[in-house]
This record gives sequence, C-alpha cells and structure tokens, in this order.
Amino acid sequence: MTVLWSLAWGAATVLLVVWIVRTLNWAWREPRRLERALRAQGLDGSPYRFPFGDVKENNRLLQEVRAKPMPLHSHDIIPRLLPVFHRHYRQYGKISFNWVGPMPRVNVMDPDLIKEVLSSKFREFERPSTNPFGKYFIKGLASYDGDKWFKHRKILNPAFNLGKLKGMLPAFFACASEMVSRWERKLGSEGWCEIDAFPEFHSLTVDAISRAAFGSSYELGKRIHQLQTEQGELLVQVSQNLFIPGYSFLPTRKKNRIIAIDREIREILGGIIKNREEEMKLGKPHNGDMLGLLMESNMKYYQEQGNKNAGMTKDEVMEECKLFYFAGQETTSVLLTWTMVMLSMYPSWQVRAREEVLRVFGEKTPDFDGLGQLKIVTMILYEVLRLYPPAIFVHRYTTKATKLGDITCPPGVIIALLFIFAQHDPYIWGDDSKEFNPDRFKDGISKASNDNYAFLAFGGGPRICIGQNFSMLEAKLALCMLTAGAQMALLVFYGGVAALMLAAWAAIRMLNWVLWQPRRLERILRSQGLKGTIYRPIRGDLKDIARFDAEACSKPMPSLSHDIIPRASNFLSRKAETYGWQKLTSFFPLQLRWCKNVTGIFNAKVGIFDAGKENKVTFHWMGPLPRVLITDPDQTREILANKTGEIEKGEFNYMIRYLVRGVVQLDGEKWAKHRKILNPAFHLEKLKRMLPAFSSCCDELVDRWEMMAGTTGKEVDVFVDLQSLAGDVISRTAFGSNFKEGRKIFELQDEQAHIVVGALLKSHIPGYKYLPTKTNTRVKAIDKEVREILLRLIRKREESMRSGDAKNDDVLGLLLESNLQHRREYGDVGLTTDEMIDECKLFYFAGQETTSALMTWTMVVLSMHQDWQERARQEVLQVFGKEKPTYDGLSQLKTVTMILYEVLRLYPPVLGVQRQVLKSLKIGDVVYPPGAMLVLSVVQMHHDPDYWGKDVLEFNPERFAEGVSKASEKNAFFPFSGGHRICIGQNFALIEAKLALCLILRRFSFDLSPAYIHAPHTVITLKPQHGAPIILHRL
Repeated sequence: MTVLWSLAWGAATVLLVVWIVRTLNWAWREPRRLERALRAQGLDGSPYRFPFGDVKENNRLLQEVRAKPMPLHSHDIIPRLLPVFHRHYRQYGKISFNWVGPMPRVNVMDPDLIKEVLSSKFREFERPSTNPFGKYFIKGLASYDGDKWFKHRKILNPAFNLGKLKGMLPAFFACASEMVSRWERKLGSEGWCEIDAFPEFHSLTVDAISRAAFGSSYELGKRIHQLQTEQGELLVQVSQNLFIPGYSFLPTRKKNRIIAIDREIREILGGIIKNREEEMKLGKPHNGDMLGLLMESNMKYYQEQGNKNAGMTKDEVMEECKLFYFAGQETTSVLLTWTMVMLSMYPSWQVRAREEVLRVFGEKTPDFDGLGQLKIVTMILYEVLRLYPPAIFVHRYTTKATKLGDITCPPGVIIALLFIFAQHDPYIWGDDSKEFNPDRFKDGISKASNDNYAFLAFGGGPRICIGQNFSMLEAKLALCMLTAGAQMALLVFYGGVAALMLAAWAAIRMLNWVLWQPRRLERILRSQGLKGTIYRPIRGDLKDIARFDAEACSKPMPSLSHDIIPRASNFLSRKAETYGWQKLTSFFPLQLRWCKNVTGIFNAKVGIFDAGKENKVTFHWMGPLPRVLITDPDQTREILANKTGEIEKGEFNYMIRYLVRGVVQLDGEKWAKHRKILNPAFHLEKLKRMLPAFSSCCDELVDRWEMMAGTTGKEVDVFVDLQSLAGDVISRTAFGSNFKEGRKIFELQDEQAHIVVGALLKSHIPGYKYLPTKTNTRVKAIDKEVREILLRLIRKREESMRSGDAKNDDVLGLLLESNLQHRREYGDVGLTTDEMIDECKLFYFAGQETTSALMTWTMVVLSMHQDWQERARQEVLQVFGKEKPTYDGLSQLKTVTMILYEVLRLYPPVLGVQRQVLKSLKIGDVVYPPGAMLVLSVVQMHHDPDYWGKDVLEFNPERFAEGVSKASEKNAFFPFSGGHRICIGQNFALIEAKLALCLILRRFSFDLSPAYIHAPHTVITLKPQHGAPIILHRL
C-alpha cells in the first residue's frame, strides 16, 4: 500500500511539473519567441505583458468610451467599438500587432491583404479556437475548414438558392405585416408613436427565421433566441478574461449554464428535426422551408456518394440550424435597426426610398421581381452595411509559417481581419467616408470605392456569408412596408432651445386639437343650418352625457313600455327635444314634454306630434370632435354604401381598439380582403352543419331549466343563462372548444367592455394612452391575455391541419381553410396571425353579445305579451311537434321570425354606427367637413313614427308580416347595420336565436318575475341593467 501511495504521489508530482513547464512555455517563452519573430520583420505593436497581454487595457478603454454617448450625427464608430485597435492604428499604422493574453494578434486593415487571407485555399489560415467555450455557441459552417467546410457548403447551397428564397417571400411578408399592424395599432389619433425598433426587429427576424427556415412557431424561435442571447452574453464575459489551460474542466457556474443552454437548444432543434424526418419518411412535402431543403439536399448528397455516412450527421444538421438561428436573426435585425436610425437622421433619403417603393409597388403586395428593381433602397442598405457592418472583424490562425504581404507570420499567430477599418478608410472611400451617402453605390459596389474588395459586410472570397441573399431579401421587404406606411424620426433634445421649440410645437398642436379645429368645424356645420350644442373646450358634452345617463339609470322604466331612448340614450333624447326634430314624447319620467319651436296636433294616447318636415340632423360634442346624428334611412344607406374613400371607421378614443378590431374596424381594400376570406365561414350551407352543435348547447340549457322548474315553476335570471348559452355555442361551433375553455375570454372581454365604456365618457387627450395608469395597464393586460389564449387555439388548430387531424367544420377551421385558399389564388399572405386573432376576438365578443341580448329581450317581451308567446308556441308545435328542429323547419317559422325582427327593432343590439369624414362629403343638403363624426342612430330610426306609424312604441310583430322591406317607410330597419358592410354574423345569430326559442317555447311558458326591473342599459350592446328574472313553468 505504501508503494502504491508513493507511485501515486510521484505521478502527481510529474504531472504538476509538466503542467507548470507547459504553462510557463504557453505564458512566457512562446509569446517572447513570437514577439521577436514579428519585430524582426519590422512589425510594430504593444510589448507583451505577462500574462494578460492587452486584455486588461482593452477592458479599461472599453469602459471609458462606453461611459458617454457619441455625437448624434457621427458615424465614426471605430474609437467606441475597438479602442485598442484604433489606438494601434494611429500609433503603428495599418498593420501592427497586440496581445490576446499570451497570443499575438496581427491586425490587418488593408483590403488586399484581407482578400489574400479570405481567398486562401491551402489551409494556411484556419479558424482559431481561442476559447473552449466557443464550441457551445457557434459551430457549423462558420467554424469549419478544408474538406469538411467544402462538404457542408455544397449541401447548404441549394437551401440558399435565390429561386428557393423566392418561395419564402410570403412567410417574410406575413411576419412583416404582423409587425406593421402592431405598430399601426400603437399610433394614436395624433398619428405618431415612439417605438424601440431594436427589440421589434429582433422579434421580426426571430419570427421570420422560425417560419421561413424551420416551419416552426414563433414561441419556439423566441425561446431559442432567448437562450442564444444569454449564451452569447456569457461567452463575451468569459472571453474578456484570460484563459488558463485546464480552466475549462472546472465546474464553474458560467460553464454549467453555457452547457445547460446548449443542451436545451439542441433538444428543441432535435425535436423539430425529428418531426421533419418522420414527415419525410411518410412522403409529406417540406413546404419549401430551409430545414426541409437542407435535409433534402443532405439526402441527395449521400445518395450521390453512395454512402449513408457521407452527408451531415444529425448533430451537424443541428449545429447548422443553431448557426442559422443566431446569424440570420442577428444580421438582419441589426441591419434593419441601423437602417431605421439612418433614415430617421436623414429624412430626404427616407422620402426618396418611400417614393421608389410607391412607384414600384403602389398598393400591391411587394414581390420578388419588384424587390430586385429597388435601386435606392439597395443603395441605402449597402451604405448602412458599410458604416455599421454586422461583423466588424474576423479572426484567422496560422498553423504554419505563412506569407502575408511582405511579412512571414510564424505558426501560432492570430490574424485579425478588420473589415470596419477597410470600410471607413478615407483613402478608399473618399473624404466623406464617415458620412452617410448612399449615392456612392449608384453604379454598384465595384465602383463605389477605389478598391473593389473594400466592401466586406458579408465577408469575402469563397467563404462569403451564405445567408446574405436571405438577409437582404428580408430587409428589403421590411423596409418597403415600413417606408410606404410610416414616417420615422429620432427623438432628440438639443438643450434648452430645442426643448422650448418642442414645447411650443406641442402647445400649438394641443391648441389646434382642443380649440381651433373644433371652432372651425362648428362654424361650418352651423352655417348650413344644423343645430347643436355649443362647444366647450376639451370635454365638449361628455360631462353632460355622463350626468344625464347616470340620472336615467338611477330609476327604472315603466314595466310595459318600450320607449327605451330616454333611458338608454338620455342625453340624445333631451337634445333632440331641445333642437326640435324629435317627434316622440316620453312616458319617462311620466310627464308630457313639448318640443321647442314646434306646433302641431298632440295625440294624448301615444304621445306623438305631427310637426311637419323638420330637419332631423343635429350635432353634439364628444370631446373636441363633433358628432352629427343621422336619423334618415336614405342618408344612412348612402353613408354605409360609400366606397369612394370619403368616409371611414372613426376612432375617437384609443380604448376602442383593445375591445373591437378585425373586419368591423377596417376600410378599403383591407376590409374587402378580410370580408372575402371570412365569407365562406358564414355561408348558410356551412351554418347548416353547425345546427347539431347549436341544438346540443340549447338542449343542455333547457334540460337544466326543466330540472330547476319542477312542478311549481322557478325564477331564473335568463340573461345570465343565455349569455352562457351564447358563449357555449360560440366556443363549440366557432372554435371546437367548450364554454369552460372560452369562459376566461368572455370574462376578460366583459371586464374590458366596462372599462372601455367608462373611458368613452372621458375626453381623450393625445399621448394619454402612453401613461402607465391603472386603466391603461389593465386594458393592455386583458388584451394580451385574450390574444395569448386565442393564439394557442389557432396554433393548435394549425398543427391539427398539418397532421391531417382537423375536421375544419367550425368557424375557425373554415376561416383557416379559406385563408389558405386565398393565399393559393392570389399569392399573398392572406390574413396574418395577428389579424386572425383580431377576427377571432371580434367573433367571440360580437357573437356572444349580440345573440344573448336578442334572446334575452325576446323572452322579456314575450313575457310582457303572452298572446304572442302563445302564437309562437303554436307555430313551433305545428312545424316540429316533438321532433328536433331542422334548418328547413326553422325557415318556415314566420311568426317567430316576425317576433325576432320586432324585438330587434325595439331593442337593437347596437344603438348606433359611427363613421368619420375624411374628405368633404355631401349627404342630403349638408356638406360635412373632414374631421366630423357621423353617428347613424339606429335606435332613433327604429323608434321614429314617421317610418313605423303611430304604434311605433308598441310591440307589434304583425308589421313584419310581409317582410322587412314593407314593414316601414324608407325601409328603416338596421339592426345589423346595412349596405355591403352588413354584419357578417347575422345569419349565425338569427339561426341560434330561432333554435333556442323553439326549444324553450316547446317546454316552458314564462312570465316576468315581480323582481324584474325594466332597465335597458348600454354597455357596448343593449343589456338589461339588473338582469332578466323570469318565472319558468314546465309544460
């Protein structure tokens, strides 16, 4: 045992001595030898300092320069990025050396010498491995040499062929469209917003890489990006310290984290590759993404070689994917960010780029051929790449004595190829080398400088970056969409003078918004004979609206009255009387009211004036915006049918966009495209297939009510249950889920609706939405949560469609199928994921709100009018008996249909529709100026005796006996809006309501509970403020 211990100690001593000798040679003798060899050839550089070399000095200089910003319009970035290299350049010239620990680094700035190194094919200059942790970060093609590099490059080339990249353009467009849409939503009514472009472009490029290259989701791509970013930061920290031999074997915290990150990234990529291999075995096409092309090329390579092991291994494919995720995302996001900064600094070039984009594409979707015609955009991108290259230098390593120009570099020397110095050299690029001047590239890269090889943004020689075309194509497309739709500016403060100028500019804009513009609009409206309230700065009539509505909501209506205007829209009711066009008197608050300046014959029974032909157009103020009330059906149809661009959907408060987006908020070509894609999902034939789901949801509700009712009857708040029913129907028929899964969405959207209604009664001050108020924070959080839930539903369905498991018989499936068909027919991206989420969110909200309100008011009204309840029941029994309702049978229910129409007339889901005037527009006898809001008052048209007769406030479904068109004068029926923009979901709502009513009437009679309070109340849609308690009796 003693002998063994002696041998062990002896071996340890020998190993320690060997390690000490090798370390001394590495840290002292070898650096001295190499320094003498370099200096003997006339090279100058810093003396070697044991053992750190220039590492400490470099870190100190970096801290100094980064402690303060550069001048704004300066592009002389070298002193900030590479302070040690810059000092050496000024002290020793274009070729010198410094020290990376104990290793000498020869700094090369001459383009000819750079070309000599990059073009070498004899392996004199190899990729260095200065830090063992680098292998966990970037391997793949970028780190290989010799035959291995040649094999990988050959296999990768087909995936980066321009013809193949052309097929990825729709994916690029989809990603860019989603980003642009997101930016557009951030724009306020003042038309501008501040955006940190760098993280936005990071997200864009991560999404583009994930979709176009790997066919995976953004979530997976985002996770890989987060991990690689963290790993890169750790590697930078490690590389700034001196690397000591043997240190990499110690289990340090940073080392363990770097390895753990590498393992997680490889697991994610391994899962993607495994799925793709399985798809290839099943013969499924790869959809033209980069991973599919790479695996196809790899298979073809080893088939050509006749050896299964000739191509890339699975690990090597994984390393190429890691490299492309990092390099592809970093290069393009950095290029786009610096381009935005440059165009913000130089608006004239921004204008030139925008003009070129509009000239080449106009309103068309950018295509591959058009992108090739963008000369100015290309010049701008080249100049940005020259001033701010993604990679500022690369390293090579000499493995043997190698000639470089007039110098022979001994083995063991690092060669730093300083691209950025070559691209900023005034001897090569002229005296304006540090200025932004894209015109230098007007004749191409070769004639932009005195040296054809001085432009090294993507490297050079046979090892030029394989992904340069991918990056340029993505950057051009994103830039096209941004320059065509937005104007960019940097927010900069130049001391006190600029601050005063900015304050003056803000004050002028505020005065124009709050005083001058409203006064001008008021004069124009009054000069044409319109009557309305006097404008009061900032709030307008908002305070009165809130006060009058609060008064109205504080007491109920008479139980059998359908005169809802004085309660649901009290302010409009009062102002209508004041300005002389309202023909109705109200039984609320049980007084007869006389209109000013109107004489006529008063009918005491129904409370109506015969006042002659008064002008029914008035206006009031929502903050500084005039709202003109339109109550004439012909004018309403004219406005709804407008396709010439004078009118669009208005947004007088930014909160609206968090609740309602999608097709209902769009205009022009974008509306037409969305409507066309949505139409197939709401076709009557498709809705027929959803009838079993409708019936199943209704059966469950009716069964539950039957158990509750027993033999003596039961009071039920039908509003709550019918909301759940509508939610269950939406969840099942539209999204293939159930109400429990959709409940969270409904709860969040209901909360959001209450917040938005409260915000609508407050004046919207420009810029207020950017303040982190409790309301703003909550609304954004709700929107984010709802969108995340819907995104999961969409992603889940897309995966089912890809695997062939989806039935596509619900609204979401039909929508995705229609969107895919649109892409095939028109070659564009159709609806982006963000737009798809907007449409789903809209359908969740509108589908539930509209149908539940209609069914609730129908049960309330039939409880008030038992004779019509009995007539409807007899019709249902006559048509269906005890059989399940069918689609054809529902179409035969004339009485039920008449009842639903009359309920929609008296209690329309939405009281009015809003439009904004963009250009001067004549409607009737009035020319409306730009900026005016037009409110098409549906409820006032539905309650106007001129159109519906003296019994306008009575429940009389017989008026619809001959159909909608003959029920009123001028066809004044707009429960689902009208014209080409009529609600796309009206058939869905009516079928659901008819079916539910059939099943309820067949099994119950019902009447109002003594606890019922008749209190119609508007929360976006018209709802019973205190619920709808109804007593159900089993039949």
